[in-house]
Amino acid sequence: MVSNKLREVRKEVGMPISELARRAKTSRQTITNIELYGQVPNGLLMISICEVLKKQPKEIFFAESAMHG
Repeated sequence: MVSNKLREVRKEVGMPISELARRAKTSRQTITNIELYGQVPNGLLMISICEVLKKQPKEIFFAESAMHG
């Protein structure tokens, strides 16, 4: 299972969902689904989100199993 800290990181950098969605070339609903429901973005979207937020994928997206051991 994959978990993420997208909402936390997005708020940390002070970026509204709509701005992240625009810059990552996706919809607000997609960003909301990733943040609230753990939807896993495809590789290209994940890279785009990370580039917009200036973060490495491991800073936002990570395997839940890695967190527990």
